[in-house]
Amino acid sequence: MEKEKRKVGDYTVLCAVNIGAREIILAENEQSTNGERFLCCYGERDDIFEKFTECAVGDDYIDAALFFAERIKQDAERFRAEVEKLDVDGEYKIVHTNKGDFSCYGILLATGAHPRMIGFEGEKRFKGRGVAYCATCDGEFFTGKEIFVVGGGYAAAEESVFLTKYASHVTILIRGEDFSCPKSSADKARANEKITVLTSTEIVRAEGEDVLTTLVYKNVKTGEESVYHAPKGDTFGIFVFAGYEPETSLLQGKAEIDEKGYVITDTSRQTSISGVYAAGDVCQKNLRQVVTAVGDGAVAATELERYVAAMQKKNGAKPSRNLQGNKQSKEKNVTQEKKREGMQPVVTENTGYEMHKTGQQKQPEAEDSLSDEFFDEETEKQLDEVFDRMTHPLILKLYLNQKQESVQLKQYMEAMSRRTEKLSVIVAEEGADGDSVPANERPFVRILGEDGSDTGLGFHGVPGGHEFTSFVIGLYNAAGPGQEVDAQIMERIYAIKKPLHIKILVTLACSMCPDLVIAAQKIAAENPQVTAEIYDVMLYPSYQKRYKVMSVPCLVVNDEHVAFGRKTLPELLDYLDEIL
Repeated sequence: MEKEKRKVGDYTVLCAVNIGAREIILAENEQSTNGERFLCCYGERDDIFEKFTECAVGDDYIDAALFFAERIKQDAERFRAEVEKLDVDGEYKIVHTNKGDFSCYGILLATGAHPRMIGFEGEKRFKGRGVAYCATCDGEFFTGKEIFVVGGGYAAAEESVFLTKYASHVTILIRGEDFSCPKSSADKARANEKITVLTSTEIVRAEGEDVLTTLVYKNVKTGEESVYHAPKGDTFGIFVFAGYEPETSLLQGKAEIDEKGYVITDTSRQTSISGVYAAGDVCQKNLRQVVTAVGDGAVAATELERYVAAMQKKNGAKPSRNLQGNKQSKEKNVTQEKKREGMQPVVTENTGYEMHKTGQQKQPEAEDSLSDEFFDEETEKQLDEVFDRMTHPLILKLYLNQKQESVQLKQYMEAMSRRTEKLSVIVAEEGADGDSVPANERPFVRILGEDGSDTGLGFHGVPGGHEFTSFVIGLYNAAGPGQEVDAQIMERIYAIKKPLHIKILVTLACSMCPDLVIAAQKIAAENPQVTAEIYDVMLYPSYQKRYKVMSVPCLVVNDEHVAFGRKTLPELLDYLDEIL
């Protein structure tokens, strides 16, 4: 493998096209044993090494790392497409997409799964307003309230115990005669004094006006119904942990699938179709965790590589590829000449990295805390990389009050600004500039352009936790060059002609919120008709009450249209098309 490696600075470069999964795994093993740091690059070996040398003069391996991360992202953007159908008969597989067709020897399906809805009356209606599926994201909304948990598996048992941190009481409804999870997990739930377990019980319906007020459930053996009424003027929660629904529609009627919809694979993660592999939560297995998904991927990638190599040797040729959208990729990073009613599209590039979601920042204990104490070393390095790539300075305008969160926000923004000349911080004087923000919306940071113009982006609260990444990406999109997106998506963004004021209510613990936040911020950064303001809803209970929010993320458009759940950029644009 040595000929496929090159040492530059603290990094060892690997060429992912010229080596296989086996070599990459070996490299990772080396990394874990001797501390060697690897940079895995996509492209032909000679090209990679030539480019790497060009951008790594003086062992500037940071620039080199950014170069190759950007190369990877550009290639991903080039080939990004929505899969519409698979033809998996024969040695050559055809992947039909909205950007053309791909021919290949093998396919790896890693489409995952999403929480399964039960289908009881009222479930869909009250989703986000009492019915929830994530205890971590939504548990705090039900502090001091009654919670009903549906399910008898591992998740139901474990999450019920977790929810007792917030709930006044938790009642577990199990349709079967007992828990279906290991006894140790079930015993923890049964032993908790704040938990009641009802077996042979299912929900009949959930009722209420804008939020849940009534639950009807019954004993499936006797048929006897019971009714729970929330205290007058209050609500309660229903958390559904009924397993996951795998995304296997592409293989329906083609590969062997079990009665629950999961793909059946052998020990090599190959499906019943030769050359088609599956990995992660889409597969039939006993345990679904990040570590098992990663293991699946490693096994499937290794076995798929062997399969493809054998097929290439057998046939003596590589399958051709026809991607109709390739012309578009050649136009990347070129400013579009066409102006749309005074709007000039921003030249977009990839940042070349993704901010870590853990260990991001330390909360200062005193107002005079130094910036060096605010972020950890890795985060500081990543921030510096982003700031270096920003093309225009920004102003962070703060609207503060007497709350501790205002102190934290000021410290947070000043710590970031001390790391770059491209960020400056000003504090708004109440009533002095005609740009006041109501007291119930503070603390608030508004992102302004160098000339003081409003970019349309802002955050109410302190953007920590999972919102740290989305805030930094928002800065990057506002300053330019910003995240690169498909040209068709840009056309849809520019096509918005009506003013749209977007509010997104989040919690800092929600892992599903950043996708929607980043999507809305991208639209606002590109189109002056759109604003996107983010609220840490736990700091603004009036908004939680106003929009009847019991789950996040919550999307509010023009104070009229309310929707719940994660949305990607195309999905958000689809929703906006529906309501406009």
